[in-house]
Amino acid sequence: MLSLTSLLISLILGGLIGWVYFAGLWETVRRLPDADSPYGLMILSFAARSIFALGGFYILTDGRWERTTAALIGFFIMRMIQVRTHGRIARSSPAGA
Repeated sequence: MLSLTSLLISLILGGLIGWVYFAGLWETVRRLPDADSPYGLMILSFAARSIFALGGFYILTDGRWERTTAALIGFFIMRMIQVRTHGRIARSSPAGA
């Protein structure tokens, strides 16, 4: 049985992984209009964020489902926080649409 401290640490570090992942996603989306190669930027960003997140979870959880669950909860809590922080951006519709 894991201690509550171990699960709390997994929750917090899962949130940190989520913060890095979604902050990187936000930066990528923000830079896409000015990028010379938007497809390359998307692919490189996705690969870097995925490797970071999967590697972080692999190291953090140590094969324990309890730690995995706590880390994923922290990850998705951070997703909700970042969605609310950045909110939805109102876009004007193109002419004739």
